Parts: sequence; C-alpha cells; structure tokens
Amino acid sequence: MNKIMCGLFFTWVLARGLSAEERQGWDDWHREQVESTAVSLLDHSDRLSAYTAYAQLYNPGIEAALARWQSALEEVAPARSWADPRLSVGHFARSVETRVGPQEQRLGLMQAIPWFDELDLRARAALATAEVERWRYEDIRRDLVYQVQEAYFAYYYTERAIAVTEGNMQLVAYLEQVVRMRYRGGADLHGALIKVQVELGRLEDQLNSLRDQLYPMAARLNAVLGRPLNAAIAVVDSPLVVALDAEQLRAQLSANNPRLHMMRSAITRAELLREMGKKEGRPDLSLGVDYIRTGEGMAGAEDSGKDPLVFMATLSLPLWREKYSAKVRSAAGRIHAARAELRDRESRLLAELEQVLFQWRASERKTALYRDNLLPKAEQSFNVTQQSFAAGRSAFLDLVDAQRVLLQFQLAYEKARSDGARHAAAAERLAGQPLPPRSEIETEFYHVEQ
Repeated sequence: MNKIMCGLFFTWVLARGLSAEERQGWDDWHREQVESTAVSLLDHSDRLSAYTAYAQLYNPGIEAALARWQSALEEVAPARSWADPRLSVGHFARSVETRVGPQEQRLGLMQAIPWFDELDLRARAALATAEVERWRYEDIRRDLVYQVQEAYFAYYYTERAIAVTEGNMQLVAYLEQVVRMRYRGGADLHGALIKVQVELGRLEDQLNSLRDQLYPMAARLNAVLGRPLNAAIAVVDSPLVVALDAEQLRAQLSANNPRLHMMRSAITRAELLREMGKKEGRPDLSLGVDYIRTGEGMAGAEDSGKDPLVFMATLSLPLWREKYSAKVRSAAGRIHAARAELRDRESRLLAELEQVLFQWRASERKTALYRDNLLPKAEQSFNVTQQSFAAGRSAFLDLVDAQRVLLQFQLAYEKARSDGARHAAAAERLAGQPLPPRSEIETEFYHVEQ
C-alpha cells in the first residue's frame, strides 16, 4: 500500500510540474485571440502593413490553424488523467445459499492504477503534439504574410505598368498628330503615319491587357485577406531598396523557421512515444472492491444477512515480449526517419534561401542598372531622336524605335523593383522572421485606424 501511495504522490507532483508547460501553451494561444468580431474596412490610404495586419486578423485559414492548435491543447488534460473506474452490477439469477443467507446482488468497483511516470509521458507527448500544431499555425501565418506581400507588389507593378503605358500612349498620340499635320502639309510621311498608328494600336492592346489583369490580381489579394473578391484595392506603398544580411538570414532560418520547429516537435513526440512503448511491457495494476448483498439467513444463525466485502487486485502478465520489442524498434525507426527528414528539410530550405538571395541580388542589380544607367540614356536617346526628327534629320522609324526602347526600359525598371521587394519578402519568410501576437496586431491596427 505504501508503494501505491508513493506512486500516486509522484503522479500528482509530475502533473503539477507539467501544468506550467501547459499553462504556457494556453497563454501563447490566448495571445493569438482577437476580441473584435466586426470586420474593419481598408481604405485607399492604407499601406502594406495594414494589409498584412488585416490578413492575420481576418483570414479564415488563420482561424482554422488556431482551432487545430486549441484542439491539440485540449488533449493534454485527458492525456494526464486517470482511466475511468469500472463499475459492475450483477444479480444472481439463482441466489447462492450461504450459512449467513442467500447472496442476491453483487456490486463491484475497479480502478486501473497508472505507473508514476505514465501520465507524465502521456501528457508530454500530448503537449508535443500541441507544439506541432502551434508551429504549423506560425508557418501558415508567415506564409500568409508573404502571400499578401507578393500579391501586393504584383498589383503595384501592374498599376505602374498601366501608368507608364498610358504615358507612352499619350506621347505616341502626340507624335501621330504631328505626323498627320505634316502629311496633310504635303510631306511624304504616309508610311510613317501608318507606322505610328500601328504603334498606337499595339500600345492600346497592351494597355487593355494590363487593365484586365487588375481584377484577378485584386481577387487574389482579397482572397488572401479574407475579403469579398470584388473589394476595392489601393496600392500606396512603392517597393523600397532592402538590405539583406545573408549570413544572418541563414542563421535565423536554422533557428526560427516554423517548419523546422514543427519537425523538431514531431521528433520530441516520437521520442516520448518510444519511451511509452518501452514501458508497455510492465504489468498493469488494477485495484477494486466487490460488495455482495446478502439476504437474511436462518433464524439464529451467527452474522445472518451480513454483506461480504471483497478487496481485489489484478495484475496483467505481459508474457509476449517480442510484441513490445517490435513496437520499440518501430518507434526508433520512425525517430531515425524524422531526424533524417529534418536534416533534409533544413538543407533544402537553406538551398531555397540561397536561390531567393540570388534572385534578390539580381533584381537589385537590375534596379540600379535601369535607374542609374539605362533609363536615363533611353530618355536622352528619345529626346535627341525627337529633336532630330523635328529638324528633319532622322526618320520617323528611328523615333518609334527610341520610344519603344524607352517603354521597355521603364517597364523593366518597375518590374525589377517589384521583384526585388518580393524576393526580399520571400527571404524573410524562409528565415522565419518573428511576428507579434495577433492581439498586439489588433491593438495596433485599430489604434492606427482611429
């Protein structure tokens, strides 16, 4: 009995110590809750930070991941609880006559007694499962932020391409008027007039195609935000030159990437399950008591009608040891596979980061090249050709070619800027840049809004 009481005491102590970890998990979960049920509105003055905050507050995928995390946390309490006692009731169809009277009913109660470390292992395994869901939630949240940034910069580029193309159309339309006036004045510019009209039609088709892209791009961004697909989108932020530290990002990836944390938590869970498998071969103890209701015996019999009380103990006999050994080997194999997968995933993520950093550097080089070199020279070439055409020293085809090169360089410059911002966001997503809790995001979002 002293051994049993000692085991119960250790079980209580371990459960008390484990509650601190569980409490921390619940505290982290509660910090991700938001109080407002009314969906706020984004207006045309909102910046990219408002869009990313909005997505984290209202995206349905975030709520689904948070609910899975909560569900896993709720499994911890049952895991560290004792098995329910078993109550049995029996009625003697034919009463058993005894010296003290007939036995009529039987009432039994049986309770399985866990080993002192069994509940600890089960609860820690459940907490490890909750940690897997916690990091899955963090991974979904970071991926959501990146999706908002990617869709935002794609929309930005399309709007800038529309503005640049519209400006070029106005320029070509002005040239078309100049050529038309000269043609009416008797100049032999019929071929030039046809060419400028063809160029004008090409730009108009390009402009219409760009405008048609805005709706599906807005629908994509709104879907990530959790808004109606036809909600208005306004892009006020322009991509900025971002300085990335490659070494710091590599170190952050290994330490902070949610996918790696998720796999590490899964390994911890597998190790705990292996420990539980090792202990499955121990005998299971159950304690119980039987109460037998006895009727009145013969008159004058000693202890007539006295109800017997029987204390019982049952012990399982785990004789088939190979069964338990196979379970332990199976669990060890899963752990080895999980560790190998972790190393493989980390290597792949680092390789993906290197590719993203290369793309970011290439975009930054292109941005600087077009901004500082090619674009000013294209503008200068167009202006010189325009002046030369006005003076009659160059052909109109040269002017159209110069205008076309200028348009290509302007669009390439805007594309390089948006690509650079997108690649920088992808690098930060891989590195697992920490995000504040949603409760803080909500407070800041509504403070800025007011």
